[in-house]
Amino acid sequence: MKELRLITFRVGPETFVLDIMAVRQIIPYTGSTHVPTAPDFVEGIIVLRNEVIPIIDLRDRLYPELEKSDNPLVLITHSSSGMIGLKVDEVRRIVNVDSETLLPPPPLVRGIRGELLIAVIKHGEEIYLLIDLENLLTAGEKVDLQKADLSSSSSRETATSAR
Repeated sequence: MKELRLITFRVGPETFVLDIMAVRQIIPYTGSTHVPTAPDFVEGIIVLRNEVIPIIDLRDRLYPELEKSDNPLVLITHSSSGMIGLKVDEVRRIVNVDSETLLPPPPLVRGIRGELLIAVIKHGEEIYLLIDLENLLTAGEKVDLQKADLSSSSSRETATSAR
């Protein structure tokens, strides 16, 4: 039995969770700068502590038909694609759950972007959807993000190799 520490956040009508260790920081969303060469799924970029971070609006990805949130927040996360900011409607709290409480998502849910969902967790009266940060972007989108060269580290490498 392993205990997991998860951060809960809301996007549209649902509450999602991520492993707290994948989240580096939570910041208020104050806007992002659109980059013409960025892939369509990237809303824009922000600069945080001299790092350029692409912002992905989870509401646009998961519930594009719903109105935007008035006061979104950004979860600064680290994935195999590098630092990514996930724009969410609300961050709720940190919860500890037993790994044995993770239930597989039903096959119906696995359809549209179902690879994003790892498990369903019943915690007290609430139900959380555990998302896989590594599957947030498709393989093609990860390649597009690398080609767009939006991250600080790749920009520094390019600047260094140009010298």
